[in-house]
Amino acid sequence: MIAEFYIIAESFAQNTTASKAEIETKIEALGNDFVSIRKHKETNKLFINPDIYNIPFINEVSISDLLFNDQIANNNLDRDARNMLKKIVIETETKNITSQEVIEVLLPEHNQDLCHGLIAFNTVTGVHPEFQVVYNHNGWLDFRRYYLEIYPKNSVFFIDECIKYFPNLYFHERNKTTIGAILHNCPKKIVYHLTALNDKFRDTDATHLNRSQILEHFSINANLDATASLEGNAARKPILTFSFLNDKKETVNICCEPHLKLCHNDFYPGDASYSNDRRIYFHEGINNIQENRILIGHIGDHL
Repeated sequence: MIAEFYIIAESFAQNTTASKAEIETKIEALGNDFVSIRKHKETNKLFINPDIYNIPFINEVSISDLLFNDQIANNNLDRDARNMLKKIVIETETKNITSQEVIEVLLPEHNQDLCHGLIAFNTVTGVHPEFQVVYNHNGWLDFRRYYLEIYPKNSVFFIDECIKYFPNLYFHERNKTTIGAILHNCPKKIVYHLTALNDKFRDTDATHLNRSQILEHFSINANLDATASLEGNAARKPILTFSFLNDKKETVNICCEPHLKLCHNDFYPGDASYSNDRRIYFHEGINNIQENRILIGHIGDHL
């Protein structure tokens, strides 16, 4: 799916209550996403409307002055933030489309091949929250994940998209086959649980916790369907072991014993008949394998 993102006048407005530090943090976050959007430019497009130049952005100073007046810029933003803002605005393709057209026409239009998003430093009033990438920690990723759960298409497409939008996870190639058994009835649940693993798993202070306690703490923190757990049966270890390449391109067998239970159907949330049949098996990560990302060995039916 291609996502087209728009920076319009409203994107930079409503900064009157934000501090300099908050605005600089948001610029940094947008800058990081700008890099990611360009990295995945085949499925992510960014456009900017020239109306943004005269919008007061910070301390009643316009974007134009921040970009092109060194003295004014230096008094209002630190150098790195100003340079990043300048890079984003100047290097983004200009598109002469009005704010009204973006908000009223493009944003509500989406299908399995195309969606539209509004880049915003603060929530734009009157625009559905799901159509906005409001700059916080995970704005752009949340947007892409939202549309992935609505339009999962097929197993190969779904995992290929997951590789892009869950950067802290590494997906074993076999998932492109195994996820097909459950993708049709719980794409939202799969995205929800992968989001939890990607965003929250390593938030747990593991200093004084054993493996099971870490999984329990994570499950509560992430509000999972059920408590993540270990297999607990040594005889089943071979079934849960998958091959990964380490930094030396050597094959290493890793047991993905921890697992998440996807207890409910997306379309019939009260139906618990599949409560133990759909799982995500993973390993917490190893330093010399795939940059220490969490290893996703299996998404699909109970092994």
